[in-house]
Amino acid sequence: MSDLTHRVAVVTGAARGVGAETSRRLAAAGATVVLTDVLDDLGAATAADIDGASYRSLDVTDEDAWASVVGEIVDEHGRLDVLVNNAAVLHLGTIENTPPDAYRRVLEVNTVGPFLGIQAVIPPMKAAERGSIVNISSIDGMIGMNGIPAYAASKFGVRGLTKSAALELGRSGIRVNAVCTAGGNPAMYGNWMDQLMEDMDDMMAYQNDRAIPGGVEYGPIADAVVYLAGDTSSAITGADIPVDNGALAGKWLAPFNNL
Repeated sequence: MSDLTHRVAVVTGAARGVGAETSRRLAAAGATVVLTDVLDDLGAATAADIDGASYRSLDVTDEDAWASVVGEIVDEHGRLDVLVNNAAVLHLGTIENTPPDAYRRVLEVNTVGPFLGIQAVIPPMKAAERGSIVNISSIDGMIGMNGIPAYAASKFGVRGLTKSAALELGRSGIRVNAVCTAGGNPAMYGNWMDQLMEDMDDMMAYQNDRAIPGGVEYGPIADAVVYLAGDTSSAITGADIPVDNGALAGKWLAPFNNL
């Protein structure tokens, strides 16, 4: 495991799911972790269960809020070493059935949010001549999928942002990478869950058509973030790291395994 002793990390969307587990594992690796979210009660409760962690309310689409939170962290801890851009929202619906306002909202949170976060942490990271930024993308940002045009566009955008940032900031000692997941918090499905449950056989078939059948738990995603946050990944920047049970490796055909 990466040794993150004396490092200070901020995680967005950290009240639950991947963000919460990432915060726990960053802390277990020695980091001082600041959890942020808009779910204030849940976020504060999650932070209270993590040794040395704290919580701050943050709307990732608010530029002034970013400046305030980063400033408070640097004032309190004297540094900011790791940013994990995890906060995201999901909208399900075909292009034909997606309202433009819903599309814009997904892009604001999922793509503009990380952009503002990167902007906010550049000054303290440049001053320290080091830093690691990890953006949570998705396999839906690497291959297309029907019914999620807003989410897919946002996660493709995260990958493009990651590569541009890696090129711009590498000479300042700042690495920027993307973790492309095939799993997340089921709560993101929200109002669509009942409808999806009616097609659960198809949903399970989608997950089982992978090199390693099934969904991806929070832990392996968080472990990838911890790895990228530390010095053991010092030569890795601008990379897309799939944590997807081999979903991107190709299609698995059962009859072919019997030949």
